[in-house]
Amino acid sequence: MRKGFLALTALVVAVGVFAVAGAATGETAPGHYTVAFSNPNGLPANVDQLVANAGGTITTRIPEIGGIGVSSDNPNFASVMGANASVKAVGQSVVASIGPTMEPSSLDAQAADAGNSGGTYSPAGPDPQPEPDSLGSQQWDKMRMNVSLTGSYAIQRGRQDVRVFVIDTGADLTHPDLATHFDAAESVSFVPSEPFVQDLNGHGTWTLSAIGAPINGIGTSGVAPNVTMVEGKVLSGAGSGQFLWTDQALVYAGLKHFDIVSASLGGYIPKCGSATNPNGCDHPDYILLNRATQFARSNGVLPVAALGNDNFDLSDGSVFRDYVEAPGEVAGWVGVAATGYYNQKAWYSNYGMGKSDVSAPGGSTRNYTGVPGSGAAPPPYLGIGRVLGPWSTTGSSTGFPDPNLGVEQCTGVGNTPPCYPYAWVQGTSMATPNTAGVASLIISQYGDFTSSNPNHSHMSPTAVEQILQITANNQPCPEPRTVIAGPGVVFPTSTCQGDVGYNSFFGKGIVDAVKAVTFHG
Repeated sequence: MRKGFLALTALVVAVGVFAVAGAATGETAPGHYTVAFSNPNGLPANVDQLVANAGGTITTRIPEIGGIGVSSDNPNFASVMGANASVKAVGQSVVASIGPTMEPSSLDAQAADAGNSGGTYSPAGPDPQPEPDSLGSQQWDKMRMNVSLTGSYAIQRGRQDVRVFVIDTGADLTHPDLATHFDAAESVSFVPSEPFVQDLNGHGTWTLSAIGAPINGIGTSGVAPNVTMVEGKVLSGAGSGQFLWTDQALVYAGLKHFDIVSASLGGYIPKCGSATNPNGCDHPDYILLNRATQFARSNGVLPVAALGNDNFDLSDGSVFRDYVEAPGEVAGWVGVAATGYYNQKAWYSNYGMGKSDVSAPGGSTRNYTGVPGSGAAPPPYLGIGRVLGPWSTTGSSTGFPDPNLGVEQCTGVGNTPPCYPYAWVQGTSMATPNTAGVASLIISQYGDFTSSNPNHSHMSPTAVEQILQITANNQPCPEPRTVIAGPGVVFPTSTCQGDVGYNSFFGKGIVDAVKAVTFHG
């Protein structure tokens, strides 16, 4: 893709569906190690010497959570380093990627308890609804959340002093759907091979825009078009990166007192019962991610993450006894499942009791019978059930099927070049920023923005997620409860558990922007 081409091309792709073989074992970065020290609040004074003695070189330092990243070609590095009394755990670094595939937090438990008392079905937003920008008529996902000129835009469009930190593949700094309210000065890359924020993939540009694309007559508009967006690049242009970089981003978010972290990424981290410690939870990436999460939350940050795209039941102990889907399933995160045009669980979306907190439109090309087309009839929109958003002008189109499906001739920019790319995609990666956008509206509506509160949390993360869940539109389990994901899926069926008030497919339901900003609790 390149800036200045004659047609605003709409790409179609299933974003980030994991190769299960790699995901199920926890993909690692060869020659790279994560070390968690026993002291969670600092590094040993002689840390460089300790690492050198074990045959390694420090590549990443996160003293706020007592962790480091190391490169080493010594095959015995882990055992040598692990013998030091100051080390709690050491192991090969685990890799995260776009569109991921926890121990339940206290809020998970509250959601499950609320579901035990039943609930009342609430329909998601209807379509069509009036949208302000040139491609807005295609944004059915925003309509489902009642984000429109007659919906949430008429009540709350977000405050500029609410800052949402999107950790992803970067941002296209030239795209008009990111130009307004994007804070380039606070944005940062944690990817050593790409020490710049510009998005070489496209995924990060999409997720940023879903939250805060401005109302400017061009392309699409986001859930909260007036909030400030900040990018933390933790994934390379290839769409992957070490979890240590996510930890760095969480600590950075806490130090900067950002309001929300939106993470459309993930991977499977070994949790408990590993070969080196069969009776404990000892993987350093699991330890450090938990520490980084709590560091961010203690500084007023609400983390929101995708649950992943493998159609896994994350609450199935026979499959996930030793692994955790991270970060979405980690305690302290809002775990987001994806839905399609017909408000069904997206065929690829991971799910699970105590795992799915809420759900949001992420697009889906199949219905509950596993048939492509997303329903009894294809949705009355382009993209065959996927959802629309900006793509990076410096992004990759490798592997996209039919890149010319649904071409818009420079729509919104006077039918003259330059034109900018947009893409129809699907994934929990798309549901996550939609949810983070609604959360940012909650903070904008109810947060503390007094002058005496310049460097503190605008709103308690716990309060934000409670409103997010309480105001979501409850969805029922399908009947029959076992549905088909479709061919080519390791687990080709999925079974819904729970009731209308809380269930494994939808959590508390599909988030609703209008209900969220008019909540009277």
